[in-house]
This record gives sequence, C-alpha cells and structure tokens, in this order.
Amino acid sequence: MEFFYSVWFRNSTFTPDDQDFEWPACFIIEARSQVDALEWGDHLSRNYVADNSDEKFLRSDVEEISQWSDNLNELPRIKYGYEASNNEIGW
Repeated sequence: MEFFYSVWFRNSTFTPDDQDFEWPACFIIEARSQVDALEWGDHLSRNYVADNSDEKFLRSDVEEISQWSDNLNELPRIKYGYEASNNEIGW
C-alpha cells in the first residue's frame, strides 16, 4: 500500500518571523500498514535531523492515499526499509 507522509521541521538559524523557520516535507511511503509507513518516515526524518544540527523534528503524519490522488505522482516514492538519501527525498 502507499501512504502520504508529511513532516514538519524547525530551522534554528532562522527567526520565528522567517518563512523558513518551520517547513514541511512530503513523500510517499510504500509499506504494509499505516503504522509501518509512519515508523519508516519518522526514521528517515530523524536521520535527516541527526545529519543537520540546525533542524529539529517537530511532528509528522501519515495518510492512506486514495485512488483519486494522481496529483501525487511527482512526489518521491520510498519503500519501507530503504535508506533513501537526502537527495532522493528532496529535503
């Protein structure tokens, strides 16, 4: 199954009034369940934060993709268990 994963980060190098102070990232995760998709998305997000000390993980969410959501075709697709690079995800 495919799930829409979204995560919010905060960048400590910006002030709260800057549009880049908090920012989202979204991608598709192919996983057996919504729980697995959230777990894997959070794993990748926390790895990103570990490599980028200015960023802080704020929150995440995952939703099952409905059949009519063909406008999501441009988002990166990551399989559960695949250690996608930051470049592949497009942070």
